[in-house]
Amino acid sequence: MQKGSKVYCVFLDASKAFDKVLHNGLFCKMIDRNISMDLVCILRNWYNKLCSAVFWNGNMGPTFSVLCGVRQGGILSPLLFNIYIDDLIVTLCNSG
Repeated sequence: MQKGSKVYCVFLDASKAFDKVLHNGLFCKMIDRNISMDLVCILRNWYNKLCSAVFWNGNMGPTFSVLCGVRQGGILSPLLFNIYIDDLIVTLCNSG
């Protein structure tokens, strides 16, 4: 590097990244990529009905809606996450 030259650095904390995926943003990106509307509608229906509960000390708490994130361990989750984050990767690659 020469003195006075610009240095760019990017840090990406991808911990818990699957939990940060916004469902509507994911579906919009799928539509933008011309993914079958049938598949988008199926996934949207499935994700709109997601709920979870905490099981602790032998007791299950009340259920609550899951408003963001892709399913941990789901076979489609890595692919859905890749679709969601692809814009960021392309932007970084094109930034020079």
